[in-house]
Formats: sequence, C-alpha cells, structure tokens
Amino acid sequence: MSLRTRLILSYFLIVVLCLSIVAVAVSLMLQGYRDRFAMQRLDDMTVPIYVQARSLARGRASLSEVWISLEEQSQRTGVHILMVDGDGGIIRQASPSKAAQLESFQLPSEGLSPDLSDPYRGTHVTPEGQSFVFVAYSMAGLFTSEVSTSPAALILAVPRRGALILWAGVIRPFFWAGLIGLGVSVLIAIFLARSLYLPIRRVTAAAGQMAEGKYDQQVPVSGPEEVKKLALSFNRMAQQVKVSQQRLRDFVADVSHELRSPLTSIRGFAQALLDGTANDTDTRLRAAQIIEDESRRIIRQVDELLELSRMQSGQIQMARQPVDVKELIGLCHEVFSVAAREKRVILRTELEGTTPVIGDTDRLEQVLSNLLDNALKHSPEGGEVTISSREVSGEWVEIAVADNGPGIPHEQLSHVFERFYQASGVRTGTGLGLAIAREIVWAHGGSIEVSSTAGKGTRFLVRLPTSPGSSPGQRA
Repeated sequence: MSLRTRLILSYFLIVVLCLSIVAVAVSLMLQGYRDRFAMQRLDDMTVPIYVQARSLARGRASLSEVWISLEEQSQRTGVHILMVDGDGGIIRQASPSKAAQLESFQLPSEGLSPDLSDPYRGTHVTPEGQSFVFVAYSMAGLFTSEVSTSPAALILAVPRRGALILWAGVIRPFFWAGLIGLGVSVLIAIFLARSLYLPIRRVTAAAGQMAEGKYDQQVPVSGPEEVKKLALSFNRMAQQVKVSQQRLRDFVADVSHELRSPLTSIRGFAQALLDGTANDTDTRLRAAQIIEDESRRIIRQVDELLELSRMQSGQIQMARQPVDVKELIGLCHEVFSVAAREKRVILRTELEGTTPVIGDTDRLEQVLSNLLDNALKHSPEGGEVTISSREVSGEWVEIAVADNGPGIPHEQLSHVFERFYQASGVRTGTGLGLAIAREIVWAHGGSIEVSSTAGKGTRFLVRLPTSPGSSPGQRA
C-alpha cells in the first residue's frame, strides 16, 4: 500500500471516528428530550381532537355520534383514541387499521385536571412489549345521562416508534451536517496527504536519479516543517555527494597526471638500457640513477596519498597529550638551521610564553617541518624565515611561519591546500605536504590559514587548542 493511500485512509478513519463520537454524544444528549418532543407533537395532534369531541358533547351530541367522529379522526391521524372509566378500564377504543389493541391504563388516583392546558401524560407498554406515549383529558360529567358507565377520560396514544420517527426528524439536520463535514474532511485529508507524499515522492525520485549516477539533483523545499527539513537535508547531501564525486574525479586525474611523468621517465631510461642506447658506463649509471630517483618519487607520492586518505577517513588517531610549543619550535629550528645556513637564509624565532597545546607531538612536528621546508625553498638567498608563537585568550595558541619570498598570487591562495597544487609552478615536491598539514591541524581541532603579498612574502598561521575538550576543526 502506497504512502498516499495510507495517509488518506488514516485521515478518513480519524474523521469517521470523530464524527461517530460526536454522533453518539449528540444521541445521548437528545435521549432525554425524546419523550418530551414526542409529547409536544402528540399534544399538537390531540388537542384539536379533544376540543372537537368536547364541543360535540356540549352541543347535545350523543356518545355514539361523538364516537363516530373520534373513529374517523383515529383513521385519519393514526392516533389511538380510547374512552376509559375512572379505574382506567377501556369503554371504547378506536385504533388505526391493523393496529394493536390497547388494554387498561393507569390513571392518577387524584383524578384528571379539567384544565385543557394540563393533561395527564405518560407511557404505556402492552403485554407484547410495544410501547406507547399518551395524553389523557378529563371527560367527567359529559355523558352521565346516556350510559350506565360514564367515560371519565379521553386517551389519545401513538406508538413510541412514532416518537422515534419524530426524534429522527430532529436528528436529520445533524446527519446531513455530519455527512457534509465528512465529505469536506476527506477533501482536506486528500490535500494534506498530497502535501506530505508529493515532497517525499520528489525526494525518492531524486534519490533514484542519484543512484543512476545523476548527481546534480535538487528538490523544492515545500510542505510541512519536517518535510522542508528533509528536503533541505537531501539537497545538502546531494550537493556534498556531487562535490565528493567531483573531488574523486579530480583526484584520479591528479594522480594519473602526477604519476605519468616519473613513469614515463622510468620507461624511457629502462628502454634505453634494454635496446643498448645507453652504451657506455656513465650513461647506464645515469639512467639507473634516474630510474631509482623516479621510483623513490613515486613511492613517496603513493605513501603520502595513502597517509592523506587515511587521515581524511579518520583511520589515523592522533595522540591527545600536552605538547610544549616552545620545545616543539626549538626542535624544528634546530633541524632546519643547517639547511638555512646552506641557503644563507636567516632562521629566527619569536616565542612568547604559552600554555601547552593538546595533541600529537610527532604530527605537529610534521606540520611545522612542512611549513618550514616550503618557506626555505621559496626564500631568496639572504632572506629571512620567522617562526613565532603566542597565546590567544587562554584557549588557543597561534604558531606562524613567515618568509619574505616572492609570495603567492592572490588568485592561487584558495588552492594551496589542494592535493598536488604547487603555486610556484616549479615542482619542488609531491604537492601533498600542505594538504596533509591541513588534515593534521583539523584532526587536532585547530585551523590553518595562509596570507601572502606578491613580492613581500607568505605567512602560514596555525591555531591549536589548549583544552582537551575542543572538537575537531570543520572541514572545508
């Protein structure tokens, strides 16, 4: 069963249940008024009959003449008309055709009121179980000279099913109102179900398109609040999947491009060794050396790619222990001081007292080593590279590595942390060092930024937390 059908059926059942509850409540509420409505209607029918009979009696009409008139009224109106004595015994009875015959009635012991506006009302049940409602009017003294047993009361009765019919007349407007309400409610239920299942159907269709490799999918944000959140989440997911797929394609293209050059060199010099082109010892040694160097380069690239992949997938866990920033920078300064002297670059530090950061010493050393290596490579002879540190608000420590080299063009700054990207255009490494450095900093809950001015130098800023409760940095 589809979601649409389930929603419509559920709404329909809820509406029917609510209307049924209302109907039962209204029925119970009107139950107490049933006999009163029936009696009122019976009064409207019987008062004219009684008045006519009383007028005939006072006009000197005989009992037989009055009774003939009453029988005609009984047949015409469907009302049971009875004359009873003072004990409730039936003297005469006029009933509609094929109607049940009634037996003695129980009248009040104090007698009936002669007031026409105050008749005696009651209910009567036959031995067969049929129920009647009736009114009794006084006829005392109207026919005393004609019969030995003078009628004391005129009783007019109708079956209680007639009362139920009257009551049904009251219910009929409620029934039609409920039926109209049910129809309107069903239409509203269909509209509400449509507002739910249509957005979900769009999401389902878009997900199916993505499963077929069509990742450029977006769905309209419409419907109830929860459905809007679903659409927004799907759109974000679709965008991230699209970006991920594009990155994957770019990654494959980058890897293919980066490995093509060293593999081409290896193949070329290997072919030279095989076909005898390298026919002297020096040429063969040179070819073998190039093959070894390019092989090492490929191995280094593959190792760094694997390391970057493991970091991005969370397979590499960073140690979480206090790291003395001053000691870490001092170690890196000592390692790179030899290379700085060889290139005649001044390497200096500007350290402030800082709180230890929480992280992995070896990985943080890898970050600083990568930044220092890049700074020295891009610094001119006689240039200067500075490592500085300072504490910010007691929660963060900032480590900066700055050089006064040629700088990075502004349009290239947003790409320097991408795989294989080399802003200078000169291949001085694998192009993965900054990407790995960013992953390490993010894993520590920190951030890394770059700023540069053409002709004046480049500055990398690493921000690391001093609290172990800091959450990992947000990926771009």
